[in-house]
Amino acid sequence: MPVSYSALVIAGGHSRRMGQDKASLRQPQTGKSLLAHQLALLRQLSPPPDSLLVSARSEQMLPAYPAEVVRVDDRGDQGPLGGLCATLSATTCSHLLVVPVDLPEMDTTTLQALLDHCTPGHGSVARSPEGLEPLVAVYPRSSALPLASALREGRLGLQRLLQSAAMAPLFPVLHLLACKVFTNWNTLKYPSVHDDFY
Repeated sequence: MPVSYSALVIAGGHSRRMGQDKASLRQPQTGKSLLAHQLALLRQLSPPPDSLLVSARSEQMLPAYPAEVVRVDDRGDQGPLGGLCATLSATTCSHLLVVPVDLPEMDTTTLQALLDHCTPGHGSVARSPEGLEPLVAVYPRSSALPLASALREGRLGLQRLLQSAAMAPLFPVLHLLACKVFTNWNTLKYPSVHDDFY
């Protein structure tokens, strides 16, 4: 287990294929916004995160979220790596657990397994039957500098970064066979949440 960790929901994507912000879509089983649903999952982990964060574009309207959740601004033009680097620089915890907002079937079992797979100075990353899942991962603070360097150089592909010679030793891979939890929403077929915007 990490010594301490923060948990981040990445929600700053432009959702071009969806045609509207994914954070506001309702999770079918709970009726909550996807953002609220992911935050609720993170609160159920043991131990709970030291802090909860959400990365979003500065102009982005988000559905309601608890007051203790810290919003981190993401420029919005650097892919998920931009939000990840902004958050790693803002947290003082030894590890950062990351989950994207658009995985409505994500569960606590998967997230807890990632945490339990961590060791001091090392994180963990999920591998589904489709390949490495760098947005379902635990990032150690030691990854902040190489990730920031990659961002400056325009190397935005997280899969390639985490498999590079410099980064791979920091991220033991956790092989998970449950495809369902990695299914993301890219088409509009669910109602959205229109109330309680911040």
